[in-house]
Amino acid sequence: MRREVIESLAVRVHAAIVGLAACLCAATPARADYLGGELRIAVRAGPGLEFKVLRTLPAGASAQKLQAAGEWVQVRISGELDGWIPIANLTNEEPPSVALPRVKDKLTAAESKVSELEKKVGDQTAALEELATLKERNRVLEDDASRANATARWKSLAAGAGIILVGMLVGLLAPRGSGTRSRLKL
Repeated sequence: MRREVIESLAVRVHAAIVGLAACLCAATPARADYLGGELRIAVRAGPGLEFKVLRTLPAGASAQKLQAAGEWVQVRISGELDGWIPIANLTNEEPPSVALPRVKDKLTAAESKVSELEKKVGDQTAALEELATLKERNRVLEDDASRANATARWKSLAAGAGIILVGMLVGLLAPRGSGTRSRLKL
């Protein structure tokens, strides 16, 4: 029974850990658009290759989509630079450079929570083992008490039977007199 309780507790803790990890690692909707595709993206002054390159930015930079014109999209980058990039280079998926630090923080938090839960499981397992030991000790004491009660009953019965036997022996062995009653004279 103790093993079943411990296994049940372990299953519940494992389910909680898996649920926590799933919550922490679940994909969240992107809050912004990002420059994606190539390693570096040229931000141009207008929607086409003929326009001047304003700046070259690394993939993964945060961008706000302003408008689209055919295969090009106008974006605002870091709230200061407005320019055009090919629409294929705009994505709403977080690039690894943005997601990785957040995922690492979540992983650290999850590992901390797992360690805390494992400690609690260890403490509860120790408590359950102590409880099982105490239950076994209680069962042994109840058995001993039951045997002691049975022994005490036999002792009481034996004492009563002994008193009756002694009374019967005294009655048999005591002199009876001559058959006449003797009166006490005062």
